[in-house]
Amino acid sequence: MLDLVALGEPLVQFNAVTEGPLRHVTYFEKHSAGSEANVCVAVSRLGLRSGLITRLGSDEFGLFIYEWLRGQGVDVSRVKFDPERPTGIYFVQRSYPIPGVSTVLYYRRGSAASAMTPSDLDEDYIASSRVFHTTSITMAISDSARETVIRGVEMANRHNVMVSFDVNIRRLLWPSLEEAVKAVEGVLRMVNVLFLDENEAELLFGTREPRVVFKEAEGRFGISRVVLKMGLRGSMAKWDGEVVEAKAFQVPVKDPIGAGDAYAGVFLASVLKGHPPSRSILRASAAAAMVVMVRGDEENLPRETDLETFLRNYGLSDVELR
Repeated sequence: MLDLVALGEPLVQFNAVTEGPLRHVTYFEKHSAGSEANVCVAVSRLGLRSGLITRLGSDEFGLFIYEWLRGQGVDVSRVKFDPERPTGIYFVQRSYPIPGVSTVLYYRRGSAASAMTPSDLDEDYIASSRVFHTTSITMAISDSARETVIRGVEMANRHNVMVSFDVNIRRLLWPSLEEAVKAVEGVLRMVNVLFLDENEAELLFGTREPRVVFKEAEGRFGISRVVLKMGLRGSMAKWDGEVVEAKAFQVPVKDPIGAGDAYAGVFLASVLKGHPPSRSILRASAAAAMVVMVRGDEENLPRETDLETFLRNYGLSDVELR
């Protein structure tokens, strides 16, 4: 039995070693990335079993991602290789034009994952998991991928598998925000756990006020488990009637990309391991902080001992640590 099965597109990330506009960057680091893959690795690092449903190109980048995920303990038995389409890639531009903010340049149109169809889904595989996780990113990459997400969620519902959905709207991937909102609203009635940030809350519910967001999510879509990420101000969650919150950890930021996926993966893994919502949200916040301290989405995803060491020692000086 798997603890979590995710559906989505892994990509190769080329992260600029130096800051500034990409036209002046010479050196890049290669990383395995992609929102749902990041969640899988986060869950696996904490000692649970995760698996990914996707397509990769039959190319060197596809092999790189496949071998990386397998090495991280992610089940790759439902990863298919497409001989006709490439693995998606993207580039990260850091601290330009806004200091401390990263921007991305995608090369994923026509990728192997964009050709996913419902035939790529294994209903027994989804039924064997405790959580099925996906995002609107996968819904944005093609019509067939969007249909695959919907069918995957429906399969999870049929087998009473908890459906986790991260709104994760990427404006570069959608023709318009109106289309993105319409697509997201189309699946929310089948969702059990919802992750979103303040901007996405305003798009969906017309407000950033946490308690109003929680009320709207439950009233309109029946979702009683909602996690709202508020950037440097921390995060709040409503979980079966209980409202909890956690402050953001202030750490040196090398690259902020990947923080939300670390948060979602560690929150879900913590809940699955029996932690209460108050502890799960704290652990998720810590994981997000750890990830942004380095380039790459998955390298700093913590294991249990690393996560507990961070929580136990955060804020202590070097002298105190000795």
